[in-house]
Amino acid sequence: MEDYIVSARKYRPVTFDSVVGQKALTTTLKNAISSGKLANTYLFCGPRGVGKTTCARIFAKTINCEHRGPDGEACGECESCKSFNEELRSYNVFELDAASNNSVDDIRNLTEQVRIPPMNGKYKVYIIDEVHMLSQAAFNAFLKTLEEPPKYAIFILATTEKHKIIPTILSRCQIYDFSRITNQDIISHLQSVAQKEGVTADKEALAIIAEKSDGGMRDALSIFDQVVSFTGGQVTYQKTIENLNVIDYDYYFRLTDMFLEKRIPDTMVLLNDILAKGFDGSHLISGLMLHLRNLLVSRDACTLPLLEMSDEMRERYKAQAAKCSQKFLYRALKICNDCDLNYRISKNKRLLVELTLIQAAQADEDDDSSGRKPKRLHPIFKNIAARQAAPAAAEPKATAKPVIATPVPEVTPQPARKKVMPTLKGGNIFTSIYGNKPAGRPDQPHGRQTVQVIDQEQHPAKPLSADALQNCWNDFAASLPRQDTPLKNRMINCRPSVQSDTVFTVTAGNPMMAEEIRQAEERIISFIRDRFSNPAVKMEIVVDQSRGVEHLLTREERYAKMKVSNPALAELETVFGLELR
Repeated sequence: MEDYIVSARKYRPVTFDSVVGQKALTTTLKNAISSGKLANTYLFCGPRGVGKTTCARIFAKTINCEHRGPDGEACGECESCKSFNEELRSYNVFELDAASNNSVDDIRNLTEQVRIPPMNGKYKVYIIDEVHMLSQAAFNAFLKTLEEPPKYAIFILATTEKHKIIPTILSRCQIYDFSRITNQDIISHLQSVAQKEGVTADKEALAIIAEKSDGGMRDALSIFDQVVSFTGGQVTYQKTIENLNVIDYDYYFRLTDMFLEKRIPDTMVLLNDILAKGFDGSHLISGLMLHLRNLLVSRDACTLPLLEMSDEMRERYKAQAAKCSQKFLYRALKICNDCDLNYRISKNKRLLVELTLIQAAQADEDDDSSGRKPKRLHPIFKNIAARQAAPAAAEPKATAKPVIATPVPEVTPQPARKKVMPTLKGGNIFTSIYGNKPAGRPDQPHGRQTVQVIDQEQHPAKPLSADALQNCWNDFAASLPRQDTPLKNRMINCRPSVQSDTVFTVTAGNPMMAEEIRQAEERIISFIRDRFSNPAVKMEIVVDQSRGVEHLLTREERYAKMKVSNPALAELETVFGLELR
């Protein structure tokens, strides 16, 4: 019985043309070799299993080949190629694992070897794998050698984490970024391997393997060997998902149909069936997110090619996507993403998944595409309509009193003989209900507030006075919540001054301070009008740049002012020999 070799090693590429999914990089390397324009140092970076070390070996073999072909590939027949293929006899190619040789001494040994010219061939090639594992001192010891190596020495550095390499090393390298291999390229290569191995494989099964490999050919070949061993050479879709513990696509299609039809009980039953087969809830949510993303992509013909799957499966996605609204897909994706973020910290994971599926089944509700208002606003409009229909006929001989709408903390409105809704400026109904809450978002008011109707017969208007205005100003600043601390500080630094019975002026030290007060003007004026029972009160904001100077004193100047106002501080400084630090 001959020794078994895993497919990842048995079918490892030996020429540039056999490298899968890196056509641009291999063409660049072949052209550089053909033209003789070789750099001293190369950096191959990218995800695992995409061909970095393989390309480095092919490159080292090709540059020392004595009879390269017209296509730039190594002949494989010369002494240099034969010694490279036998690995142990190649004295021109050295491979170093930086993960286990990452000290300064290891790099010092390497630099000593570099001084020795090649025994045969033209170049000595040093392949350093996982170079990001070198220590900081080792990197620094390597710098001089990389900058001025002998003309016969070429270094090829390979890494999966380029960001961990210091910039001084990167600046001395030609950098080649290897990309993930597409699912279609992996499927094509696996079909070729299956044909050579005499294995029957369904394309849908190979698509599952390609998706599971996450763009790495080495992972794909390892998974392929595993599935072949499980199925005995008959690789089918059903056996593949059973062996790899992958949820069948059909579950996601059924779940989506249940969401659209709002069949929540059936959704719960299907979830129980999935969990009973041993699948984890996080796998279901992750797969459902990918399924919804594919449906979103399938809605547009120009994005349909982004689906890396068989034509039959692509048409199935396209058919279901036609039944889903764009808003439903957006909301369902958001719901599933929230579940994915909270899954790890949840104590009742199954309940979290069940609630997610229930919410996804209701994701297309409250659709206002027909122009209807959201349901959550209905109680607000009913209350307003009731107030507008306040029975004026209850007291037909009474004369309506002037009223004003003032936002105050939520209280039960006191009964008045006449309640008339105030005229809403600009038709903004939410400004009157929720204070300075922007229009169009009544569902999230800044603190619950209500309309207080003031009867001027019971509360006569008071003229403005300096002391009363200052007290009112301080009371409003003190009532501000913690998130309005900047506004509170601005109000403390600004002093209001009375101009007339209904007009007062606020002087700000700079335009920025004035702008912050202006943004809260409606809240401030409403508070003061309510306090003075005077709807005619107006506020004017002026900027006096000279007032801001006193707030920009240095530490020494502030300390000098403190000593003038408090002579005991100067005496304390003299007695104890203190100084300002």
